[in-house]
Amino acid sequence: MKKKMISILLCAALGITTLAGCGGASGGTTVASEPAAAVAEESKESAAPESTEAAESQESTAAAEAAVDGGGETLNVLCHSSWRTDEANAVFDYVAEKCNVKFEFEEVPEGSSGNELIFAKMQSGEVPDILWWQGAKTSATEIGEDLFVELSGDWVNDYNASILESPNQTYNGKLICAPFGDVTVFGMCYNKKVFADNQIEIPQTWDEMMAACETLKAAGVTPMYVSGTTDNEWTLQIILIDARLKQESIVPGSMDSLNSHEKLWTDMEYMQLTFDRMKEMKDKGYIQDTFLSDSYADAQEALLTGTAAMYSQATWIYAELTKLAESQEELENIGFFPIPATEAKDSIAYTETPTGFVVPKEGKKVDLAVQIVGELVTKEAMTEYYKMHQGIPAVNGVDVKLTSIPADVSALIEAGKTSTLPNTIYSTPSMASDVQAMLAGDKTPKDVLAGYDTDWDTYAKEAGNPDWGY
Repeated sequence: MKKKMISILLCAALGITTLAGCGGASGGTTVASEPAAAVAEESKESAAPESTEAAESQESTAAAEAAVDGGGETLNVLCHSSWRTDEANAVFDYVAEKCNVKFEFEEVPEGSSGNELIFAKMQSGEVPDILWWQGAKTSATEIGEDLFVELSGDWVNDYNASILESPNQTYNGKLICAPFGDVTVFGMCYNKKVFADNQIEIPQTWDEMMAACETLKAAGVTPMYVSGTTDNEWTLQIILIDARLKQESIVPGSMDSLNSHEKLWTDMEYMQLTFDRMKEMKDKGYIQDTFLSDSYADAQEALLTGTAAMYSQATWIYAELTKLAESQEELENIGFFPIPATEAKDSIAYTETPTGFVVPKEGKKVDLAVQIVGELVTKEAMTEYYKMHQGIPAVNGVDVKLTSIPADVSALIEAGKTSTLPNTIYSTPSMASDVQAMLAGDKTPKDVLAGYDTDWDTYAKEAGNPDWGY
């Protein structure tokens, strides 16, 4: 039998490239996840059904024999409460049954308050067996590189090097975070019907974006929704996070020059331009006046109903939209495109590998935790995840039917219109509140970038490198 395999081109995504044309997906697309495959191809090998079934049976038996036996032990998992989704719980249930273990979850809120609780627990000795959090770089720099176990195991064979060697998984050459979930892409969500009703094509440049906003405003539609209420201000960062990639694309080496402190944030011209552009959108009325009291949930409702045409966000929003949409048609009416740059060739979308699981060295069941973390991220376990979830898997070998935002993102990846960002030592943790203050008129874009340079100096001194880069 013929088996068609459409490979996700994350290797192409890892190099900043621009290809002419990018077809939008219509209807559902089934992909066999191979995030770092170099080409999409159709396998012409045929096999008798009996042989295939026998091979699958042998694989199943081998997997069962190799399964970890946890002896009924309970493992404590510390995580943000919102991360306990149905699809994630399905994976934990699968591994609990397969490996004879139990999971006890300790949940903290989202945002800085939850992070502070995690820091406090780690510092006070209340160490979980598994920390499900922000990935290798953040765990190492915010908590301590030497506090986590270097991971290994057969599960790594289910992932490409482009995933495992990313900053979310590896820090200083050590694999300390097992990836769990999707490849994430940052960009602009949009209501396809609103665009069609107003004869608007997907903008390829920032000027085209502004022209579209003017058309939408004249039609009585909020061009771009912004959610800036307390505890939702994190959503304000999407365009600026994406701008770092465009800064690097336009001026290669920008992030390295920031890391070495050879240049300052105030030297990053595209970053300055992007802050200016966001302020301009507010001043021209392209952002709703009530943004300081509007939430992430409000934005989703506005996008689905068409009261707003666009909302800058990352692909994780799709899971939320599936719960809120009143029909499949309403869900599939939401699309996704890269946040436009000054020139079309630079209009690429920022991509991140997943966060996931780290194992603290001071946990009470370190050896078992390492084994179970490996089981949680195998392609067999992640198959359970993608039975309930649409997204671009980081793991190889999982079939996913893609529609709506995931389908558009898959097409962008295949067309080479996405890329990751080089590692940055200092990642401006105050950005959310800074953008909030800027849009409210309390700070200028120049003030914000100058503040990052001051914060960088403080960070360098706290890290024991007061003369970093000088």
